[in-house]
Amino acid sequence: MALYLYLQFPALQPDSLGCAAAQQLPVAVVNEQHYIVQLNTVAEQRGIALNMALGTAAALCHNLQLLPYQAQLQLSILQSVAQQLYQVTADIALDPPDGLYIRLCNMLQLYQGLAGYWQALSQVLTLLPYRYYYASGTTPFAAKCLARRQLNLLTGEPDALTKELNHSPLSFTELDADTRQQLQRLGIDTLGQLLGLSQGELARRFDSTLLSYLGRLRGSFYHALHYIQPEHSFSRYVELLYDIIDTAVLSTPLHVLLLQLEQQLQQINAACHQLQLSLLFRGMPAQQLSIGSAQGEYRAANWLKLCQLQLDKLKLTEPVSGLQVEVTAFVPQQNQSDDLFQPVQGTVSALQLVSLLQARLGYHAVSGLTLQNQHLPEHASQRPLPLLAGKTAVTALALRPAFLLVTPQRLTEAVEISQGPERLCPDGWALEAQRDYFIGRNNKGQWLWLYRTAQQQWFVQGIFS
Repeated sequence: MALYLYLQFPALQPDSLGCAAAQQLPVAVVNEQHYIVQLNTVAEQRGIALNMALGTAAALCHNLQLLPYQAQLQLSILQSVAQQLYQVTADIALDPPDGLYIRLCNMLQLYQGLAGYWQALSQVLTLLPYRYYYASGTTPFAAKCLARRQLNLLTGEPDALTKELNHSPLSFTELDADTRQQLQRLGIDTLGQLLGLSQGELARRFDSTLLSYLGRLRGSFYHALHYIQPEHSFSRYVELLYDIIDTAVLSTPLHVLLLQLEQQLQQINAACHQLQLSLLFRGMPAQQLSIGSAQGEYRAANWLKLCQLQLDKLKLTEPVSGLQVEVTAFVPQQNQSDDLFQPVQGTVSALQLVSLLQARLGYHAVSGLTLQNQHLPEHASQRPLPLLAGKTAVTALALRPAFLLVTPQRLTEAVEISQGPERLCPDGWALEAQRDYFIGRNNKGQWLWLYRTAQQQWFVQGIFS
């Protein structure tokens, strides 16, 4: 038996506001005709209702915060919700402006029934800030009709679904207002009454639109759904209720976006090395910040710390009206495992420390050391940018001093040679440039790294720690 789930999100725009004030103030979304089309919980408690005129709403609530309805923003939020849910369920189809169809029959065996499936899906929904209503049905239109009634009904029993569907008023169907009005004049107010009429009688009185809807509602007509494909990237936007000039206040809405990134990365066992943070303004182009992690990170708390270090250095000349986080490439997570008998290390790894330093000091202010295929000490290493993620082998430097002099100094004191010679030559093995290196100790007890030139001159190259 086919089974579908419909999720309706009645207030995507107000619920997506990324500031604490949005949870405490009444917020409503107004369409071009100046009617309320979405509102948050606080506005509902103040007596504001959907389809209420703006003047009436303003009279009931003097501090009502108004937002214009934005169709593209609404669609973008709905797509992001679908991508988040795709991590635990397949066959998701968008139903703009505020709904999602999900085909259940292919997922029940994986989750061992409806209870296990809903537990996994609801865990993802709980992490999202959006309110929702849901219902199941044997067809997509049946599930949508029951979800619009806000039944929150999840069952696979055909009798229970049919009973609820028959009790559904026509206002919750896809029928247009003129068709509903004609049916009500005939004394038909519920779907049960409508489904009880003969198709011939309906075809004689109404056009094909009504029969097409009833056919897809029953399941006798094919209902095509366009299921989404998973994205191999991340892009989320949050609009702020108030324009913010203090970068420290941006941490709260930014953390909401980073938690969604963490959730997506956890589901696919991935991390990312780079994310793009965009600060959007009303009167000037967006400002973009590129934040990197040398190790590759998925946790929201660690990304937030790196973002805050960059934001702390900013001096905003105009208030921020929105935030956007984008990631274009994911990498597999690297398991961090240490030797059981290795001494306990700090909570921050070496590459995490590098990322923090780069975020605080600047990308080009932090460099590392790598070995070069050169024999002379002054050319045997370099400072690369960016830092390499892998570990550099240093066994060749076991008998090298910790400190090299910037310029070799002539040896002017007596030393006791304990090891050597080790002959080193530059490229081409020029005999006049060859050096014989020794390890010696002076009268002060210092261990020196010495070399002797072909002209029998002695120099100090470095000092052992």
